[in-house]
Amino acid sequence: MKKRVVVKFGGSSLKNKEDLSKILSVVKMYEQPLAIVVSAVSGVTDRLAEAVADIRNLDVNDFLASLNLTYQHFLKAKNQELKARLYEIRDLLEGARLIGQVPDFVYDRVLSHGERCSSLLLTQYFNQHGFDCEEALPEQFGLTTDARFKAATVELEASERNLKKFFKADKNYVVPGFYGLSGGQINLLGRGGSDYSATSIGYCLEAERVDLYKDVSGFMTCDPRCVKGVKPVKKLNYDEAAELSYFGARILHPTAVDPVRQKNIPLYIFNLNSFTSIDRPDTIISSNGAVSETVVKSLSFTDDLAVIRFKGSNVGRVPGLLGQIASTYGREGINIKSVVTSQTSINILISSQDVRRCQQITPKMKIAEVENVFYRTNISLIAAVGEGVLQKPGVAARIFSAVSRHEINVEMISAGASQVTIYFLVNLKDRNRALQAIHREFFEGEKHENGG
Repeated sequence: MKKRVVVKFGGSSLKNKEDLSKILSVVKMYEQPLAIVVSAVSGVTDRLAEAVADIRNLDVNDFLASLNLTYQHFLKAKNQELKARLYEIRDLLEGARLIGQVPDFVYDRVLSHGERCSSLLLTQYFNQHGFDCEEALPEQFGLTTDARFKAATVELEASERNLKKFFKADKNYVVPGFYGLSGGQINLLGRGGSDYSATSIGYCLEAERVDLYKDVSGFMTCDPRCVKGVKPVKKLNYDEAAELSYFGARILHPTAVDPVRQKNIPLYIFNLNSFTSIDRPDTIISSNGAVSETVVKSLSFTDDLAVIRFKGSNVGRVPGLLGQIASTYGREGINIKSVVTSQTSINILISSQDVRRCQQITPKMKIAEVENVFYRTNISLIAAVGEGVLQKPGVAARIFSAVSRHEINVEMISAGASQVTIYFLVNLKDRNRALQAIHREFFEGEKHENGG
């Protein structure tokens, strides 16, 4: 029997009833058992998030009735089973409204509910149209997490034992993405977490490959919203894909690469809107990503960044100082994205959303060697990613020469944390000009087949 393929469809692939037939035509092309992972219908997760954000003023019945209309538009006849599934969160929302706040366990259960409704919707549609499948919920088959709310990590070994007992080799399953469980409590895997669900399930079932269907044509040489003339990136290795995702490329959930990397499972990305064949992905991510002639394969960026600079004449040489700072932030649940140090300063890169909390926490550290603490916002981190960027002479020089020719000031540079990435900071207002300058240097003015 052929090995299973994990296939994932994002919310952008579920906008109207015509999308259901498009998805059905794709899954029927596979001649092997599938695990079909689905996201919430387009816009539903945002509506759930808005509802819990304004829980005190929420009219629960009106809200659920409007969601029910959204689902019924996908169907020819009213579906009582789907309506009953939708209304399972009614008591949770009413309870939260009465107490005026949303506990973490309620938040995660409510926001994951869009996926549970999608999986039921697709299971019914598939079976009605000649594609035999069963719905399988993470609470049934045991996708186990580390118990963190809102951004959990999948416990792969425990989950693998559970899934291998549950999934039958010859059956097709439809699975809601975006969440797992610990001790019976639902934990979200972070926004965009259905990619992570798919690759985790691929790991657990030792899938032949994991196919992700999206509304974009895989990875590009840069974000087309910022740079004109971008080109497709046909092949990436696991490290390159992970770094691009971590540093802002929204094609893929940042954690999604790790499960498939561990078992050397290829990851295929398709644009559902331009799909032609299950053997023609837009981007292939595997252990053999191919080195491009330009070395740099793609540029990514993130504006969700701030720098906390701890200044002091000798802070870079004080034993344990960096550990004290990191552990203090860690206890408060603040993720440190990167660290750049010198003898006179320690620079901590964090999400810009965490600045206010850090401003409250940092004074309590009372570190004698720290003379001043500065907070820098309105910056953008640009990452140049490709196998060999640190090994091939002249690559870094070309990057920074291109930027300097446009009189753009580089505020901080880091290389070596990853073998495939050089990243640097610029003022937010200079971000697009910097991306355009580097893109012209590496990808324009010549025939370019990136990663192919």
